[in-house]
Amino acid sequence: MNTRFTVGEMAKLNNISKQTLIFYDKEGIFKPKNIDPINGYRYYTADQLEVLDSILILKEMGLPLKAIREFMENRNSESAISLMQDQQKEIKNKIKNLKLINKRLERKVRTLEDFSKNKKNVSFMFCNETEYLAIEKVGDPQDLLHLDIALKILLNKADKFNYPHYYQIGAMVPVGNILSDDYTSAHYAFIPLESKLANIKIHKKIKGTYASIYHIGTYPSIGESYKKLLNEISAAGYRPQGYSYEYCILDSLTSKESDDYVTEIQILVKKV
Repeated sequence: MNTRFTVGEMAKLNNISKQTLIFYDKEGIFKPKNIDPINGYRYYTADQLEVLDSILILKEMGLPLKAIREFMENRNSESAISLMQDQQKEIKNKIKNLKLINKRLERKVRTLEDFSKNKKNVSFMFCNETEYLAIEKVGDPQDLLHLDIALKILLNKADKFNYPHYYQIGAMVPVGNILSDDYTSAHYAFIPLESKLANIKIHKKIKGTYASIYHIGTYPSIGESYKKLLNEISAAGYRPQGYSYEYCILDSLTSKESDDYVTEIQILVKKV
């Protein structure tokens, strides 16, 4: 029975590349144990098969190579238990993050599907849940540039402090501005949250009936969509309240041309 193996043979036995074993050798993680005294060739020994199995298991667990090397140099049962417990915590955190990403993607898909069904119509819908929005005030003169800056600040905060937010951004424009034909002076940038957070700037988008329209095109041209929406609100016997909530639906992530960008406008309404 063969008791020593070349790099190629060891790689084939473990279904990995020769380059991987050469790299492990170079990094001091797993070196050939036997050197032929005649030709100087280096060989792995039979007892190293199980050692390599352990290394590959640790790698599959997501352990960085530096940690694998340190563990292999000082391995014992206690350190093995501690290592695996740490990796369990790491895996649980990764699962939690993946679930959050999946929820964000599900919301994004629903949003795009809703747009595909209702892109040309003004609709009235009852929102039966309060939505919590993390907000950032837009600096003067409250133009598109300063809105973009406020969004960037808000997204940086969300990343730094791990806000449980969706892949969604938006702007809040006072209804008073809209009624005065000032359609693009947003007061706040926002991102919707999965749940209410303490110690951050929050706006509650309350339950109620909302009038909605999708604006297709550049942001500066949004006034035409507002005029259509306000006419429909009035014709239905409603009046607008509070803020207009502008949700970015299609942007540079999903559309190449700004003329194809889509913004959903939602305004709280009450019967006159």
